[in-house]
Amino acid sequence: MKINLIKQFSAIILLLTLVSCNRKSVNDKINKVGDATGEAVGSFAKGLGNGATKAFDVNIDLQNSIYEKGITIGKCTVNSDTTGTDNLLSAYFIFSKDYEGSITSKIFDNKNKEMGRVSTAVKGKKGEAKFIDFHFDKRTNIDSDNKITLE
Repeated sequence: MKINLIKQFSAIILLLTLVSCNRKSVNDKINKVGDATGEAVGSFAKGLGNGATKAFDVNIDLQNSIYEKGITIGKCTVNSDTTGTDNLLSAYFIFSKDYEGSITSKIFDNKNKEMGRVSTAVKGKKGEAKFIDFHFDKRTNIDSDNKITLE
């Protein structure tokens, strides 16, 4: 994508140079083309960043047992561990009651087949909030179309 943009930019500069005889006019046109190209590349990069963020927004199904324990969930993200696969789920836990125990997270593919399960020790006091990590097997790659449950 960058190479095509650079080729197009170079072709425009060459065309402007050949068409224009006035050096000041060429510089002005080059600056205008550079400004437009810079804006386009900046918009593309911003859109790419927003798209990546949206692609990894995570929706989690909380089982009733989680609510009964006094736990609600805020923002959740998926990250990579050192293996480079998206197998690390970070969920922001909000405690309305004291809790100490284990929470299990399960991942299901787009055909509702279970593809990952991990239990994590969780401890929180009433009024606290913090991120809790669920580290899945390196072969579990969490995608945006996966279903995630906490129980």
